[in-house]
Amino acid sequence: MKLGYQQGDHLAYWWIDNYVDVSSEQEPHTREAISRFFAWHRKAQLPEIASLLQQAKAEVRQPVTPAMVERFQDASQRLARQSFDYAMPDMADLLLTLTPEQIGRMEKKFAEGNAKYRKTFLKANPAEREEARFDKVMDYAKLVYGNFSDEQEKAIRAALAPVVQNADARFSERVARQQEWIKLMRYVQTTQPPKAQVMDLLRRFREYWQNPPGKRAVSHEASNNAGIALTVAIANMTTPKQKAHAEDRFQKWIDDTHALMREKGNGPVRSAATN
Repeated sequence: MKLGYQQGDHLAYWWIDNYVDVSSEQEPHTREAISRFFAWHRKAQLPEIASLLQQAKAEVRQPVTPAMVERFQDASQRLARQSFDYAMPDMADLLLTLTPEQIGRMEKKFAEGNAKYRKTFLKANPAEREEARFDKVMDYAKLVYGNFSDEQEKAIRAALAPVVQNADARFSERVARQQEWIKLMRYVQTTQPPKAQVMDLLRRFREYWQNPPGKRAVSHEASNNAGIALTVAIANMTTPKQKAHAEDRFQKWIDDTHALMREKGNGPVRSAATN
């Protein structure tokens, strides 16, 4: 985690460049915006992340309930909203400079990613679809708890069914969100509204997808509940040895977070008054 975070500004720029092919005129402003974000995040959010990790470590040996998972989920979403809000002014600046070609490139990248997702997680064969999701779940589970027995893996497969059943709905939501994002970018590019209006569009986009209305809310809740139930099931089947592995893993992440907090930030932190 520490190594990845230390290279975060470079990775973030690479990610943006991969999607829109940043121009020479956009590059300095984009790099400055990323540097500001990581300087702010190091100061404003790493302490809260360290606190959440400490709480997870303290509770890892206890029986896990859906309410406990939801509490961490809510905290993570709150931090994500804060990050989005902080980045909005710089996001608006970039959107106002995008060209039709850059927007088309992002649309193409979305399509490529979706094709890869379908090939991996939406196979026609139900057994292959389950296997792909099982492998993904186990990657995360082993990261935290270490190795699992054959009996435990069998139980995880049984608990996985609702998550697999919601795969098509999750993919449809993913595609719809991408389409709305492309629509937003094209609107900004063609109309060139004031920056304040662009930020309002970004804010509404965030709210719509974090708090979906109508039928989308029902589908989103079902998918989320399935993920929470699986997380609870895995946590509560772990052995004392696996829980000790999780404690050690959390402590290493805590140590990394504290080390990162002690490091000097990458750039100036923008005042909230300028947002």
